[in-house]
Amino acid sequence: MDHNSLLTRYQITLSPDRPLSGPEAPRPEWAYRLYSALLAGAPPEFGDWVHRNAVAPVSQFFVPQGDSWRWTVTLLGEDCAGVLAPCLEAREAYYLDRERVSLRVTGLERHTVADVDALFALAQGRGGSHTLRFRTPTAFKSQKRYVSLPSPWLLMQNLVNRWNGCITHCPIDDEDGQGLRALADGLRFSRFRLESRVYHLKGSGVPGFTGDLTVENGLQGFHRQLADALLIFAAYSGVGIKTTLGMGGVEAL
Repeated sequence: MDHNSLLTRYQITLSPDRPLSGPEAPRPEWAYRLYSALLAGAPPEFGDWVHRNAVAPVSQFFVPQGDSWRWTVTLLGEDCAGVLAPCLEAREAYYLDRERVSLRVTGLERHTVADVDALFALAQGRGGSHTLRFRTPTAFKSQKRYVSLPSPWLLMQNLVNRWNGCITHCPIDDEDGQGLRALADGLRFSRFRLESRVYHLKGSGVPGFTGDLTVENGLQGFHRQLADALLIFAAYSGVGIKTTLGMGGVEAL
């Protein structure tokens, strides 16, 4: 199978080998354990490469709902897809050591975006309105402090940084920061239903939020097209901090 796409997203349905309830019930934090189990089957040098990158080329999150548990993994860039896509497509189960449970793969869907032109094409026809659903706790970091509410500036700053870190052959140039400011100033949060949520990771809790946010794009010309593409990109890259570890999982409605 061809793994030369710019963005490759997998939606994997998982089923446990035994009933789980109460303290054993699955949580969004299982995303970190699943990611560790995935890397265990990848070449050792791949993990070193991921840690050396300022922006990790993997975004993933886990949503347990009833009897259908969905793990969404997005590979950002051809290099990442070339290594992890075969691992994801070949795995039949993931064993989580801490929980002592095996999760069987009962479904796998693959969606790709071939290149930047295809990403811009996806953004056309949206009418300048985007609803983002934050499925797992999302947070930003500013001046070394957690920020657990979104703003147009934080959203655009994060997405541009992620774009430039993963789509290196087509960066968004903005040396003086004025372009980023223009993007943020042209966006408005028209509707939102958010709630505070904590993501428990490595013995500590990271404050964040989940819920729905509708973003209206009032920009014109190329700035409008770029902002639309970035908001579409959010559903692949994730938003905020620690998206490789299961935070900031986003769906575009």
